[in-house]
Amino acid sequence: MRLRDSYDVPEDIVSGTHSPAFANFLWNWFGDTTALTHGELDITFLKDLTPGELSVARELIRRNLRLKHNHIIDGAAALHDESAVPILRSMLAEEPTISRRLSIAGALWKINRDPVFIECLEAAKSANDDILSYFHAFQVLWLNDERAADFLIDLLDQKDRMTQTTALRILNEVESGKRMAIPARELPHQPSYYRKLRNDPAFRVQMAAAVRRRNEENKNGQ
Repeated sequence: MRLRDSYDVPEDIVSGTHSPAFANFLWNWFGDTTALTHGELDITFLKDLTPGELSVARELIRRNLRLKHNHIIDGAAALHDESAVPILRSMLAEEPTISRRLSIAGALWKINRDPVFIECLEAAKSANDDILSYFHAFQVLWLNDERAADFLIDLLDQKDRMTQTTALRILNEVESGKRMAIPARELPHQPSYYRKLRNDPAFRVQMAAAVRRRNEENKNGQ
């Protein structure tokens, strides 16, 4: 197996004999990361790691967190590595970039529900630019309850047009439970619909359930 030289993976691990699950982990995190970074990889194979392999996988992620690559940061969350929390918190304290702060805070949220994730989301929203126009907007769903719908409805009023469109698309897709590859103006529900129903109890229960269902069915960790 040929992994990228930029990663810190000991040679004895690279040349060792691995289970299919651990080989997939090595290749997708430290070899060809394309599918992983594009959200096209089904990472449920991580559940097949043995306890020993899981321990090694977590150690490899921690060794490479210093590179600040988003897929490595996400790997700490995917492996639910509580030992990575002090490193992630230290990285967050030193990180000035809003985008990477969201990635780090998101990992902390997935590992131990650290409220710093909510703080970072609010900071990104207050910036009122395009930081929440794509991937980071989907991170809002990690809140896993009605707060996700509230936050996305807030984004409908952002100045950035792309952020508005992304939020509207996510709301429609979460509510319907399916992808919608159509122009925003043709989506079943428009911003006025979500603004009107925002405080409706039945709607809030429905959207919270839809968010949780989406997260349970999601296989790429995003």
